[in-house]
This record gives sequence, C-alpha cells and structure tokens, in this order.
Amino acid sequence: MGIGEDDLDVDEDMDDMSIDGRLHNESGEPQTFMVTIRNADGEKITSDEWEVGAGETKPVSVVGKPNESRTFEVTVDGVTETETLEFDVEAEPGKRAGYVEITYTQDGTVEVAFTPPSVGGAGLARVEEPVYEISEPECSGGGDRDPLWLCENMDTEPSLAFDQVATSSMVFANEGLAFDEENEGNRQFYAVLLTDEDDLDRIDENTGDDVGELIEGTDFESEVLLAAQTGWGSGSETPHFKRIEETDDGAHVFGCYRRSCGGTGDVTMRTVVARFERPENLNEAIVSLTFDPKYLVNFEAGEGVVTVDGL
Repeated sequence: MGIGEDDLDVDEDMDDMSIDGRLHNESGEPQTFMVTIRNADGEKITSDEWEVGAGETKPVSVVGKPNESRTFEVTVDGVTETETLEFDVEAEPGKRAGYVEITYTQDGTVEVAFTPPSVGGAGLARVEEPVYEISEPECSGGGDRDPLWLCENMDTEPSLAFDQVATSSMVFANEGLAFDEENEGNRQFYAVLLTDEDDLDRIDENTGDDVGELIEGTDFESEVLLAAQTGWGSGSETPHFKRIEETDDGAHVFGCYRRSCGGTGDVTMRTVVARFERPENLNEAIVSLTFDPKYLVNFEAGEGVVTVDGL
C-alpha cells in the first residue's frame, strides 16, 4: 500500500527521501481510514483504505517526498478532513524525511499533520539494515550456539546502567499486542515507558516473578521502566537489550532477538522489561531491535501497536 516510486517520479534515492504515513486510531473501536492524496495541481495520485484496530497505529509507506506539496482527503467513520501539507524538509541518507500523522481522536475528529524528522524518532526509517557485522553461527548437533549472536558485534557503549527481564508471559493488563488471525505471520511491535507509580496500574497483576521483582524494585525518583513487546512467534525468541543510550530527548534502546538453534513451536507475544537510570530529559524512548542479519525495526514508546509486513 502507499504510493509507488513511479507515482512520485523519483530517482533511485527514494528510500532515503520518502515521507511515510502513520494512521492513529485513538478510539475504542476499529476504524476504516479512507485516504485520497492529490498533488499540487489537484490531480489524484492515489486512493486507498486501511483498517486500524482500536488504540492502534498502522504505518503506511511513501506518501510523499521532500520539497513538494500534497493534499490529503481523509474520511473516518463518516467524518472527513482535508489538509494540504508542504514538505519543506531536506533529505538525509538512511532516514525518513518525516511522517504524515493522520489521527482519529477519541472525540471523533480527524487530524492531519506533518511531523518533520527533527521531532522525536520520526527521522528513523521503520525498517533499516544493521550497521554492524552479523555472522550467523552454525548449529551443532547439541544446538549450543550463543542465542544472542544477532547482538554479538553491537556496540555496548555509551549506555545507561540497566537491568532487564524477558518473558513470553502476559505483562500488560489492558493494552499492547492482542492475537488476531489477520496478524498471523506479520511482525508487530509495541513499547511503553513507565515513569511513576501510577503507571504500574498498566501491569497485569499475574506477571511472572522475575518481571514482578524487577518492576517492584524500581525507585522512580532515579529510575524508569521500558517495556517492549513483539509478536508473533516462538516464545523462545525473546527480545534482548544490549545498550540504552541517553539522548537529548530521552533514551535510544538497542537490542536484538534471542535466537537459539532449537525453538518452541508456539506462537505468542514476547516482552522485555528494562529498568534503567532516569535520563535528564525523558520526552521519548526509541527502540531499535535487530530482527535478523538484514533488518532492524525502529519503534517508539507511545506510538501504539506497529505492524510491519514483509519481514
């Protein structure tokens, strides 16, 4: 879905220049987003529709490019909003040039806005190639390779001090990933920051002992919690954090999947919870998770459930 390169008449560097979209459904019911995009001359470039679950975010690829104008006609649940956006940004190799944020609010209104790459984690591509060397070790008969081989050559510094626990059990009470047959085979990601005692209401009371002990031992005066959830696949392939780097706006977390030779045959969500030093500023937390030797996925705490097709 989204606009193809032929529609935009772009050059070979389109992957470094594209402006993607994000559809945010803040309501309590699934919604259909109908989106028509027109160029500066009023000509229709594309028209499509997407189903977005309650409280979820769905990424949409390539809706524009830098230094152009696009008009977005959006209809959700009978409410229509039309907005013309000027993409007055410069392209940076390896990064998105920004996002068009289309939001259906809890009040039943539609909002359309452009987020430039300098705001939050919007400058990162959703899917990138790891920048460090990855070599997959062979499996011996005993299956004894290091399950963290995807992280082996990842930098460990600079990093805030942190502790982590990974689990394939339930962690969140009423949010996060929920299995749906439509999502079977897709890759989904979700992250939240827990910054004070009130946030603990979001945690399921039946959370396992190790996760519970980590959470209960948090001193929110000097520490915060980050929970990152992934789906769907074997419960043995849990996410793992290698470093948590303090940024001007919060924290950037780097990690990978734990991949042993043998794995369980179940299909479930997987979660890692980390407790780390409270940064001086805490406006955002971005997670960069290496999925395999070719791909890493970037997602941000607070942006809702992210679904990535094709991995």
